[in-house]
Amino acid sequence: MQSRSYHLPSLFLAIFSGLGILFTFSGGMFMLLSGVLALGRPALFQNLAAAPDSDFLLANGLFLCAVLLTPSLYYSLRRISAKSIQPASIRPIRFWQVIVILALWVISVLLGAWPGNHLEVSWPVTPLFYLPAIALPVLTLLWIGLGGLPLGSRQRLWGTFGIGMLAGPGLAALAESVIYLSLAVLGLGLLAFHPEWMGTFTQIETQLASARDLDTILAVLAPYLMNPLVILLAVFVMAGLVPLIEELVKPIAVWLLAGRLRSPAQGFALGILSGAGFALVEGLVAASSAGEDWSVLAVARAGGSLMHILATGLMGWGIASAWQERRILRLIGSYALSVSIHGLWNGMTVMIVFGGLRAFLAGASPDVLGTSISIAGVSLLVILSAFTLITLVLLNRKLRPVTP
Repeated sequence: MQSRSYHLPSLFLAIFSGLGILFTFSGGMFMLLSGVLALGRPALFQNLAAAPDSDFLLANGLFLCAVLLTPSLYYSLRRISAKSIQPASIRPIRFWQVIVILALWVISVLLGAWPGNHLEVSWPVTPLFYLPAIALPVLTLLWIGLGGLPLGSRQRLWGTFGIGMLAGPGLAALAESVIYLSLAVLGLGLLAFHPEWMGTFTQIETQLASARDLDTILAVLAPYLMNPLVILLAVFVMAGLVPLIEELVKPIAVWLLAGRLRSPAQGFALGILSGAGFALVEGLVAASSAGEDWSVLAVARAGGSLMHILATGLMGWGIASAWQERRILRLIGSYALSVSIHGLWNGMTVMIVFGGLRAFLAGASPDVLGTSISIAGVSLLVILSAFTLITLVLLNRKLRPVTP
C-alpha cells in the first residue's frame, strides 16, 4: 500500500496557523475574563487608565489576530488535500478609495476618543472603534504597497501575513529581551560596586507604591529618566540595537521563501505583508496598553505602521535580489536603509518623549527647550512619514510588471 505524501511546507504552515489561532483566541478569552474580574474590583484600579479598558481592548485585538490567521490555515489544508488554490491578485488602490478609508479611520479615532472624555464607563463602547482605528491605516498602506504586484498564491499571501503577525513580533521580543536582561545584569553589577545607590532605589520604590495616577508616577521617575546617561542609553538601544534586530526578523517569511521567489518585486510584496502583520500586532498591543487614551496612540501608530511596512518591503526586495539575481550588495544596502529609516523613526520618538518629560517637570512654568525638542521631533517625524509614503508609492509603481 502506497503511503500518501504531504506538502511539508503547507503542513508546517497549517500547524503554525492552528497553534496561532489557539494561542490568540485563548489569550483573548483570558484578557476578557481579566477585564470582567477587574470590573468587580474597581478600587484596585481607581484613577489608573490601564484597566479594565486595556484588558477589553487587548482581548479584541487578540480575537482579530485569530480571525486573520484562519485563511492561512484554510488554504494550507487545501494544499495538503491537493486541492487547487487560486492565485492572489490585488488591484492598485484608487484615490477615492484612500479618501473613504481615511474618513472611516478619522471617524473611528474621534468616536473612540469621545467615551473616555464624556462617559464614566467607556469600556463597552471603545472596543467598537479600537480595531478599525488600528487596522484601517495598515489596510490602506498594505493596499498601496501591494496593488498590482505579483503575490503568488492566496496561501502564500495569507501565510506570509500570518507569519509576520506572530513569528516576527515573537522573535523580535525574544531577541530584545536578551538586550534588556543584559542591561539588568549590568545594572545589578553597578549596584554591587555602588551599594550607596540602594537608598535611592528604596526611596523610588516607596514613592511608586503610593502612586495612584500616571502623573504621580512620572513625577517620581522623570528626574532620573532625564539623566544624560539614561538618554544616551535610550537612544543607543531604541535607535540602534532595536532596528538592527527587528529588520532582520520582521521578514521571516521572506527568508523562508527566499529560494522560491520569482522576482525582487515579489520579495518586496511579501516583505510588505510581513511588515504589515508586524505593525498590526505592535499597534494593537501598544494602543491597548494606553487604556482610555488609546486613540491618541492610534494616530501615532499609523506612522509607525508606514515605517514598518516600507522597511520590511525593502528587506524583502533585497532578500529576493540576493537569491534570484545574486546581488548580495543590494541585500546589504537594503538592510542598511531599512535600519536607518527605523532608527531615525525611533530616535525622533525618543526626542519627543524626553522633550515632553522636560516640559512635564517644568510644571506651570514654560520650558522652551523641552517644548522645542518635542516640536522638532514631531516635525521630523512628519517629514520622515511623507518621505516614506512617497517612497512606498514610487517603489510600487516601479516594480509593477509591465502589461503588454
